[in-house]
Amino acid sequence: MPTDGVEEELAAARAAVVEHAQHTGRRERARQELAAADEALAAARASLADETEDVRRLESLSLSRVWAGLRGDRAQRLDAERAEQQAAEYVAATAQARHDAVARELAAVEAGLAALGDVEARWGAALAVKEQWVRGGGGAAAAELAAVAERTGAWRAEQREIAEARAASEDAARALAAAADELRGADAWSTYDTFFDGGAFASMAKHDRLDRAADLLRRADGALRRLTVELGDLGEQGIGGVGVDGFTRTLDIWFDNIFTDWSVRNRIAEARDRVGAAGRAVDAVRRRLAERAGTADAELAVLAARRETLLVG
Repeated sequence: MPTDGVEEELAAARAAVVEHAQHTGRRERARQELAAADEALAAARASLADETEDVRRLESLSLSRVWAGLRGDRAQRLDAERAEQQAAEYVAATAQARHDAVARELAAVEAGLAALGDVEARWGAALAVKEQWVRGGGGAAAAELAAVAERTGAWRAEQREIAEARAASEDAARALAAAADELRGADAWSTYDTFFDGGAFASMAKHDRLDRAADLLRRADGALRRLTVELGDLGEQGIGGVGVDGFTRTLDIWFDNIFTDWSVRNRIAEARDRVGAAGRAVDAVRRRLAERAGTADAELAVLAARRETLLVG
C-alpha cells in the first residue's frame, strides 16, 4: 500500500474511534434521559387515572354523585374534575411525547454506533499496516517498534497467566467458604450432641453435615492444588509459607465409630482452623494477583501509547 494510503486509512480509523467515543457518550446521556422520561410518564399516567376515576364517580350513580346532587353543586364539581382530567391528559401527552423523542434519539445513536462497526479493530489494523511499513524501512524507529512488540507480547502472556491464576483463586475461595459454612453447622450440632445429649437425631444431623463437609474439603483441596499450579506458572513461591500446602486430605476419613464426641469436636475445630488459615492465604494471593494484574495493565497501556507515538507521531 502506498504511503499516502497508509496515512489516509490511519486518519480515517482514528476519526472513527473519536466518533465512536462521542456516540457512546450520547448513548449514556440518552439512556439516563429515557429512564427519567419513563418515571415521568408513569407518574403522569397514574395522575390521569386518578383524575379519570374522579370524573367517573361523579358521572355514575355513586354515593359521590348523590351527595353532590343533594348539596346542589354536582355540575360545578363535575366541571372542575373534568378540567383537572384534561390537564392531566395534557401532562400525560407531553410526557409521552418526551419519552418518544428520547427513545428515537437513543435508537439513532445505537444505529450510528452499529454503522461505525468495530472501530478498535479498525484502528488496530491500521496501526498494524503502518507498523509493517515502518519496520520494513529499517532505522531506529523500526528497532524500537520491534522492542515494543516483544515487550507487549511478554506482558500479554503475563496477563493471561494472571487471569488463569485469579480464576483459580476465586474457585478456591468459594470452595473454602462453602467448607467453612458446612463446618460451622457441624460444629453447632456437635456441641449440642456433646453437651446436651442430642440423641440419635442430633448425631445423625451432625454426621450428615460432616459427610458434606468432607466432600467440600476434598473439593477445596483440589482447588488449592490447581491454584498452586497456576501460581507456579507465574513464579509465585509464597503460598506454601502461609499454610496452604499443609491443607491436605486430613479429614477424608471421618469416623468409624471409634472416636468419642470430644474427639469429634477436636477434629472439627482443627478443620475449621485449617480452612480459616487457607482462606486467609488465598485472600492474600488474590490481593497479590490483583496488584500484578494492575501492573500488567499499566505496562501494556504505556507500551500501546509508545507504539502509537512511534506510528502516528
